[in-house]
Order: sequence, then C-alpha cells, then structure tokens
Amino acid sequence: MRFKNCVRYLLGLSVAVMLLGMPVRASDFVTVNNGETITGEEEPVREEEYVWFYRTYEGRRQKRLWSLTYQRWVTDWIDIGPA
Repeated sequence: MRFKNCVRYLLGLSVAVMLLGMPVRASDFVTVNNGETITGEEEPVREEEYVWFYRTYEGRRQKRLWSLTYQRWVTDWIDIGPA
C-alpha cells in the first residue's frame, strides 16, 4: 500500500512541476503605458501620426493627409488655393 501512495505522490508532483515550469512567451502579454496588461491578440492603443502631402493639380494647390500609423490615406485631395 505504501508503494502505491509513493508512486501517486511522485506522479502528481512531476505533473505539477511540468505545469508550473511551462514557459510563457512575451508575445502573450503586452504592458501598455498606463500599466494595464492585455493579451497579445489585442492591439495596444497608440497615438496616430499624420503627414500632409501637397501637389499642384490643374493649376490648383492641393493637400492630402496620410496616416503613418496605419499606412493609409485619411482624406481626399483638398483644394487650398491657386498655384
């Protein structure tokens, strides 16, 4: 009877050590500036950055806003006056 208890104890102990010793990838958790921890599946909130592009089209000056953060146009071409 004592041998079975010892085997059970060692088996349970080895399973516990394996579960506690499993590595956690850094990509599973991201810490945002405010200290809130979110899972790696959610994208952290970040401030969007923009750049204005200018051109002369058919004698008119125009500008268009580009998002550096999301790599896409934010506005259409906007007339800003004659060239």
